Amino acid sequence: MNALVISNPTSGTHETMLGEVIATVESLYSEIQILKTASEGDAYRFAKASGGYDHLLVIGGDGTLHEVVNGLMQVDYEDRPKIGLIPGGTCNDFARALDLPVEPVEAARILKMSHAEPVDVMRVNDRYGLNFIGVGLIADASRQIDPLQKESLGSIGYFLATIRQFREADPFDLQIEQDGKIVHEGPVSFLYIGNGAYLGTVPTKLQTQSFNDGFVEVVHSSAIGFPMIRQLLAQQFGLEQASDEWVHLQMNNLIVRLHDEQIIDVDGEHFEATELKIEVLEKELTFLVAGQE
Repeated sequence: MNALVISNPTSGTHETMLGEVIATVESLYSEIQILKTASEGDAYRFAKASGGYDHLLVIGGDGTLHEVVNGLMQVDYEDRPKIGLIPGGTCNDFARALDLPVEPVEAARILKMSHAEPVDVMRVNDRYGLNFIGVGLIADASRQIDPLQKESLGSIGYFLATIRQFREADPFDLQIEQDGKIVHEGPVSFLYIGNGAYLGTVPTKLQTQSFNDGFVEVVHSSAIGFPMIRQLLAQQFGLEQASDEWVHLQMNNLIVRLHDEQIIDVDGEHFEATELKIEVLEKELTFLVAGQE
């Protein structure tokens, strides 16, 4: 077998750790090529040219993985390599969803006793995501986090940013359509569409959530301030939501129309839009995870 390694040196990785990871996996491969990212878009370009490799090892955080996914989706399905994810970022949310160790060398050891697991991909307009799509509070919190705070505090920085946004959250109007039917219309404080089971290192605790069932979890709430905090705490502790303000649906495709242009967060990457066309592409990518099939 051969492998392509895409490594992001700025996402917490460094030469010593990279050497330890390669030493851990080198016995698995007859050939290993290592490409290091130096600027935004490098991981996308490297992944786009990865067709024909057996394995693609990604050493980096959620942002690096996001670029890799978008690059791989430009490769013909039959030529796409299997992905070995080596966490090297701040939150590493999709690695957590795959139940991978967040310590890089430990994650590399998984490859020696791994099996292939198919994973759904979310198509969002003209881009792709694995973990989540957020609008409102969720997008605002990740966008407002201070880069220095993110580097020094890690996932705690995301939590502090979210608490700040609770005080400033403004409802926005949206319409959600599925198969030509309007399933919701009105103001919400946030919209969460999830394929993975973690957000900012925190488990979503949505019991029906799966990364390869052909569906995403769609959650929105019109509550703000303390009622919203109460709802989120109830969700974390597994309590039933007693409020009509909290809505949880499962969908495999939907159209979200926003009354005003909003910041959209897809796996930590941001853009502005007034409409989102979202489709679940079932089992489009394959990841290497712990254990035998």
